[in-house]
Amino acid sequence: METTPKPKFSQNFIAILCGGSGPRLWPLSTASNPKQFLPVLSPDSLLTQTINRALKIVPLDHIYIVTNRNYQQTIKIHLPVNFPSQNIILEPQKKNTLMAMLYTSLIIEKKHPQATISFFPSDPFIKNQKNFITDIKKSFNLAKSTNSIVIFGIKPTSPNPSYGHIQIKDKQTDFFTIKKFIEKPDLKTIKKISQNNTIFWNSGIYTFTVKTLINLVEKHQPQYSLNLIDKNLTQAYKKCPSLSIDVGISQKTNRILLIPASFLWSDVGQWHSIHKLLPKNTDLISKFSNNSLFLSVDSKNCLVS
Repeated sequence: METTPKPKFSQNFIAILCGGSGPRLWPLSTASNPKQFLPVLSPDSLLTQTINRALKIVPLDHIYIVTNRNYQQTIKIHLPVNFPSQNIILEPQKKNTLMAMLYTSLIIEKKHPQATISFFPSDPFIKNQKNFITDIKKSFNLAKSTNSIVIFGIKPTSPNPSYGHIQIKDKQTDFFTIKKFIEKPDLKTIKKISQNNTIFWNSGIYTFTVKTLINLVEKHQPQYSLNLIDKNLTQAYKKCPSLSIDVGISQKTNRILLIPASFLWSDVGQWHSIHKLLPKNTDLISKFSNNSLFLSVDSKNCLVS
């Protein structure tokens, strides 16, 4: 009797972190309407763009949205109409990326113990979709075969103290081991390391198996009680520290690998980064919206909103 083969990526999941307040694009981005809900460099919001990319990699029911209760209603506007409501994960309070990833991983593990999850930020701008899809699929395979956390490094294009930096060590075929993390260095440090071709920006995209994350949390952050998360989520969130995955895990383990991204990436967290990506006229003036009208008198290198 013939059996139906399982889909190739049946144990692969994508979780989109969507709880950030995005204050750096003020006044357009506000706490009540952060930048992931804004149409930046596209008619679609950044969140919708992220979901559309995810749909090219995994089926809809393998996509999760992780957010807080403040955005519960707003988020639904940006989701596909048939998005599974049970795949919207509401954190009781904001406790940074490590707790968000751990809680999400434990939810997925209950149905899929062998799951591999790629966590996406909800608000970067990414170009060259074909390369992005190839890279994410590569990260799934690498995370499974090495039992490691896999991250994507972006080659710096300018000194930027807003990004976490990563220094690579040894090359292993098409990925690297990591020497150290440099968490949002000051401008003086950036200028010192900017000529070093072993430095990457941290894209904030992480891929790992559920078992890998749980193992690393139990080893390096045992105060994140897995039992308490299962029995009393609110209490677990109150007790756990607010740590990013970089500070809590990545900087403490050698089980972490970097793939150099082959796609164009920007966190579009500053107005000048948006200006760089937009088309410009002969005076280097860009329009944030196609509907923007302006009169220029001896103006150059501007962004018109």
